[in-house]
Parts: sequence; C-alpha cells; structure tokens
Amino acid sequence: MIEKRKDGRGRNLKTGEYYDSKNKRYMFRKMIDGERVTITATTIANLRKQENDLLCKIDKGIRFNARESKISLNEYFDGWFENYARSGRKATTCTNYKSYYNTYIRNTIGKKQITKITKLDCQMIINDMIESGKKHSTMANLKSCLNIVFECAVDDDIILKNPSKNLQIPSTDSKRREAVEKPQVDLFMDYVKHSDRFSHAYPAFVVLFNMGLRIGELAALTWNDVDFKGNTITINKAVNRYRKADYGFTMAVASPKSKTSVRCLSMNSVVRKELLGLKMRDMPHKVKLPFVDDAGHVRGNITDFIFVNTNGNVWSEPTFRDMIKRIVESQNQEAEKNHTEKVKDFCPHMARHTYTSLAYSAGADMKVVSHNLGHASVAVTLDTYTHLTEEKMKEQEEIAQRIKIS
Repeated sequence: MIEKRKDGRGRNLKTGEYYDSKNKRYMFRKMIDGERVTITATTIANLRKQENDLLCKIDKGIRFNARESKISLNEYFDGWFENYARSGRKATTCTNYKSYYNTYIRNTIGKKQITKITKLDCQMIINDMIESGKKHSTMANLKSCLNIVFECAVDDDIILKNPSKNLQIPSTDSKRREAVEKPQVDLFMDYVKHSDRFSHAYPAFVVLFNMGLRIGELAALTWNDVDFKGNTITINKAVNRYRKADYGFTMAVASPKSKTSVRCLSMNSVVRKELLGLKMRDMPHKVKLPFVDDAGHVRGNITDFIFVNTNGNVWSEPTFRDMIKRIVESQNQEAEKNHTEKVKDFCPHMARHTYTSLAYSAGADMKVVSHNLGHASVAVTLDTYTHLTEEKMKEQEEIAQRIKIS
C-alpha cells in the first residue's frame, strides 16, 4: 500500500496536494491543456477552497488561461492599464493608480509570477507602509488599485482568487483639517501685497482665501468664468497633472473633481476689486493648455488664464506650494532681522480649510458653505470638518448654561 503524503501536522494530503515544509505553504498541482497549473496557500483549508474553485471551473467548461498565468504581476498590470484601466475611469484616477503601483508594487511583488502572489505578500506591503508612517488614504488607494487589478485577473481566468481581498488597514480617526489662523493670514497677505518679489501673486491668494477653491480650480480660472455684471465666478474645470509617457502631456485642463464641484460663486468686494484691477493692468497671456475629457483624450485648448506664474506658465499644486514656501522663508528672514512675528509654512489646501473655518465661525449656513466648497452634500462637509461642529456645540452649550431659573 502506497503511503499517503502528509503535511507538517501529520494530516493526509489528497492527490495533487503537496506541503512545502521549507516555506511552510501548501500547493496543488494539476495538468490542464498540457500546462501545469500550481495553486499555493498558507493553510490547507484555503488551498482546498481554491482547488474546488478550479475544479468547478473545469466542470463548467471554463478554459483556464494556463500560459497567461505564468506572467508576472508587472506584465499583467501593464496590459491591464493599457486595455482596461482607461475604460470608465477618469484619466487622473488612472494616473494615480499607476503612481501608487510604481511606488509600492513594481519593484516588490510586481516581479513575482501573478499566480504565486499570496494574500500575505499583499499584506506585507501594507505592513511596510504602516511601519514607514504612510497615510491611511495612501494605503486605501493602493488597496483599491490592487483589488481592481486582481479582480480583472480573476475574470480573465488567470488566477482563481483575488489575493488582495480583505487586506487589513488600520482604522484611523479622521484627521483634523488644519486652518491657518486669522492673524497669520493677515501677516502673510500683508507681506505678499507689499513685496516687490511676490506681489504678482497677491490676487491669486485673495481669491484662494476668500472663496475656498481647490488649487486646480484656481489655476484653471479664465476670464470667461468671471461675470462682473452678475458679480459671480463659475467653477467648471480644473488643472490636473498627467504622466507624459501615458498621455503625451504633463498638465491639462479637465472637468473638476465631481459633478457637484461645478458651481457658481458670488464674489465679495475684495475679490471683485482685485480681479478688476488685474484685468485692467494685465496683458493677455499666451499660454495654453490642452482641454481633455475624463479619459484623457484631447478635445481642444484652453487659453486666457487669469493666474500665471512669473515664467508665464499656469500654476500647478507643486509650483504654488513651492512659492508659498519661498514667501514664508523670505518673510521670516525679514522678521528675524526686525524682531517681528514670523509666518508658519502652510500648504495651498489649508487656505480652503481656513475659508471654511472663518465662514463657519462668522455664522454662515453650513449648506451655503458646502455648496461653495463643491462638496457632494452637507453631510460630507460636516464629516470633513467635525471639529468645527464640535466647537460650535460647546459654544451653544455655554450659552445654554447661562439660562438659570430658580
């Protein structure tokens, strides 16, 4: 009688099953259409579930793609990106997916044969990201990217199971949106306004702090968006960054973040004054950017931008952030000499948080603030700026405590 193979715990293995004691993993091998198919798993229960899935597919007449199963994850991802990714997704989403993949996967598990990648392999990538202090959103976006890619490989009958399903990402409390304090805003704006070096950017900062725009929305503003008679500015596009290797350009104008991001905003007197002055004294800018649809196909060109940098180029988030850093460094050097207050560095998006904080503190209705921010709903605004509503609640409780009847 032939002795049956056993695993490390003495359990009998079925025909085609093997236990790799060195790597402590289970394997199942089967010849399909002249090609050997190998399944691996960390537990025998998981292995047999995959075995069952494979045998069910064979019984149903589904042809398992044995040759394709030998390719690496990198090879499959590149094919997926070219043939699947761009269908039904915004080009900016595809660009972000590729960036996440190239940063965290291409030189790690991306080199492995796609059928040999395990859930543990994927989880170890996440664990390394946790160890190095990566943001929750970065890990969640990478997980989303992997899940989509592996699900497509399952549909293509290249793998039996998605190894990125149910990856564990630590739950974190929503990060408090930091605003620039009003005295700091005043100090910063006063310095920019009277600086020979940076005063050209003053109108852009006026719009940014007074209207709560995203930096891409600010950069995409053209004079056609401004209605001085109706005293409004229409937000209907945004400047985005793209991978030149994939799309042929690095910057383009496209639709804004979401449908609710398209909105018409009223100008206050400060914004109106600055834009009128800018329009009267500025020569038309010759710079143009391609206008692309959500898939990244060029549909025309956009010109007549309101805000450009000293090189005559349209602003992007990195260049605007670098300018803020230069302004802060310059102001602080002068403050050091004059023994005056310094300005803290901030990112462009903090101007949006500052607008929200100041508007809410001034008593603005949250529905109006939500519309001005371009959020999908008031619930999104309340969830994003929970700390503001908590502070407001404390204020209201203090007022309620003044009511004393005896």
